[in-house]
Amino acid sequence: MPVYIRRGFACLLLLALVACSSATLSGATPSTGYDQARSGDSGLDAVLDSAPQVTGGYEITRKLGIHPSAGSPAILINFVSNGPAQGGVPCISCVSGASSNDNIGLTGPSSYVPSGATWQYTLSFTDLTYKGKCTLAWAIMAGKKKIDSFSVSLKLASAGGFVLYGLNRTRPKFSGRATVTGKVTCGKDRPSLKVPIEFQ
Repeated sequence: MPVYIRRGFACLLLLALVACSSATLSGATPSTGYDQARSGDSGLDAVLDSAPQVTGGYEITRKLGIHPSAGSPAILINFVSNGPAQGGVPCISCVSGASSNDNIGLTGPSSYVPSGATWQYTLSFTDLTYKGKCTLAWAIMAGKKKIDSFSVSLKLASAGGFVLYGLNRTRPKFSGRATVTGKVTCGKDRPSLKVPIEFQ
């Protein structure tokens, strides 16, 4: 193959790599949950911070042998999920056939909400060093429009554990794409995570 053809292929390959890298290395960064700062969206933070308290739900905690570093945050958010409301979940150490008791059971997960459904929203975090009152808040948003928001409070009597909370909620009168953001506020730590959801 002549040298000028090989150079042409090399230039095309280089241009393709540059185009791919600039498309994938945009300024947007994924939410990892480890960033303990506020979401940066003051409107969303205001909705979460003012979410009305509701009763009910399922709080499950499990003690863990945790030895955090001196600079570790007090809490780490694990996940926010959702799915059809059903009994028996969420649960810890309940997966049949798992090789250890370090497992959880959830509904769904399914982020498509059919008409007339009652839905379960789940939030989990790891408590490294915090003792005291925490607020768990959820916000369902379609862009800047609030579809629903709700929160629960719980008290952590001791540090070092895994918290899993599930709450059933009737379907809002909304159809279309939205997001569910879950936020845990324990003292000065306020991590949050956002996931997509679709209402029929």
